[in-house]
Amino acid sequence: MQLSNKAFSKYSFLKIFLITFSILIWSYFLIASNASLKLLVIFDLPSIANTLFTFNFLLFLLLFPLTSSICIAMSTGRERNVDLLEISIGIFIGFILAYFLFGATGHFLLFGLLYLLAHIILSILTYNKFQERTKINVLSNYANSKISLLLTVVILIICLIVIYPSQEEYALGMQVGIVNMFVGDDIGNWLGLSYNIGQVSTKAALEYVTDSPEYKDLGKVNDPKVTNFTNFIIDTRSELDSKKTNEEIKKAFPDLNDVKLKNQILETFNTMPIMVVIQQYFAIIFAIIFASVAQLYFAIAFSLFGLLFVNIFYKLLASKVEEDDEETNDDNLDDT
Repeated sequence: MQLSNKAFSKYSFLKIFLITFSILIWSYFLIASNASLKLLVIFDLPSIANTLFTFNFLLFLLLFPLTSSICIAMSTGRERNVDLLEISIGIFIGFILAYFLFGATGHFLLFGLLYLLAHIILSILTYNKFQERTKINVLSNYANSKISLLLTVVILIICLIVIYPSQEEYALGMQVGIVNMFVGDDIGNWLGLSYNIGQVSTKAALEYVTDSPEYKDLGKVNDPKVTNFTNFIIDTRSELDSKKTNEEIKKAFPDLNDVKLKNQILETFNTMPIMVVIQQYFAIIFAIIFASVAQLYFAIAFSLFGLLFVNIFYKLLASKVEEDDEETNDDNLDDT
């Protein structure tokens, strides 16, 4: 009965509200930015740029540590079980409301479940550390490093769960994205660059041949076949010296269009031994890479903004604890 009274006091509702509201804030900006795991997997750079380099996504990155900071500050209280209950309720309500209000996907709720488990562990670790009479700055560094690690594990698990059932499809999607990045829908520039590189290489080889003493000796031979060969070399060098436009180059390859070129490149990808390994273990490889990038963000965000948020909410919640204790003492005196 004592736990129930403490868990559902005015102060408890305030803490639950803070957690719920903080989740609604950063989840709104995340969903509004249209960021998704699939977008990163298919490697569509224009779409990635239009999503990740937006004001909405920037605000999400800045505000994401907010909820964790509140949970850390709450975990310095006197009642661990009460804190855990309030944190669980706040996170649960926050993700459910975000799911229905902002039209999130089912993967968002899956992330919310793992996010909840990570913060329950965080709260227990923070509470135990605080019992050692650790200073708030030291405690904040400790807790922020723990949540960075926990969320990295969460991201790793989410990637594996989402990608593994269709990892071959996702691997092909990434290959197509890479090919589109280099080839694009207009192959004129790509063919022009490839053609010019071929010209330079061929011209260098011919110059090596024509500058050799053996080739020069051929000019002294009075033989029609030798003369035809030397003339062929001279005509080829003259043709290589001429400049061609992209349209002229494309006419030189009438059977090669953008779709055919992309398919040929994809077939080449699939024959590479390393691509066979990547396709077979694509979910694990991508999950490790993405989790590593996320861990770098967590380390920076929680070491900067997390420290600031923890100190702010620690001061706010600590003052509320004192007020709540005074009210409790007054109530006990009235009862006696």
